[in-house]
Order: sequence, then C-alpha cells, then structure tokens
Amino acid sequence: MKKILLVVLGLVVVVVGCWLYINRNVASLKNQKPDVEVSAQKLLEDYTADEKTANETYLGKVVQVSGKVTTIAEEEGKKKVNLDTGNPISAIICEVESGKDIGSIKAGDEVKMKGLCSGYLSDVILVQANVVK
Repeated sequence: MKKILLVVLGLVVVVVGCWLYINRNVASLKNQKPDVEVSAQKLLEDYTADEKTANETYLGKVVQVSGKVTTIAEEEGKKKVNLDTGNPISAIICEVESGKDIGSIKAGDEVKMKGLCSGYLSDVILVQANVVK
C-alpha cells in the first residue's frame, strides 16, 4: 500500500512539475536589444542560399526585421504579421507576443518587427514578436 501511495505521489509531482514548466512566463523581448538587424528580403535570401549558415546567424537569436506588411492574420488566438520578401511563396511570419498590441499597422505599411528566430521551412518564423517603434 505504501509503494502505491509513493508511486501516485511521485506521478503527481512529475505532472505538476511539467505543467509549471510548460506554463512558465517567458521574458518579453520588447525591451531586449536585437542580436541582428536585417531586411525581410535579406533574411529569406540568407536562408535560401545556405540554411546551415543562416541558422548559425539567426536561429535562437533576437532578430529585428524590417519590411512591408503583406497580411495580418489571427490563428489559434495569436496575431501573425507577414512581411514581404519579394518571393511570392515565402514570407517572414512574425507571431506576435501574447498580450501585445500591434497598434494600427495594416497591409502595405513599412514596419520593423523584433522576435526570436525559430527557423525556416518555406517561411522564416519569428516568435514572441513585437512591433518596434
């Protein structure tokens, strides 16, 4: 009986620990200085030319990217600002940080966005993004 109680208690501790880890507050990037500043077109060019080298430059770093807004969408409760790269099938997707407002930006506006680069598939993704004023 004591073994069962210890196993159940252990499982509860693990589940609670995992839940706390997953739901922890992540520090905002709003006031963090960017590691790299680049245009949307150059960021995509770097990834399409040599993904390995681009990952060394951008992946996991705070990137400030400038470009023209093509679309603003909301998916799964998150706003996503897409920046034009000059390539009709690829974009820079800036997933806006939870609880942050993007102000009055709209398609066609020139903006600067800052976020954490999470990599490249056919688009480059920046998470925890903020509009730079």
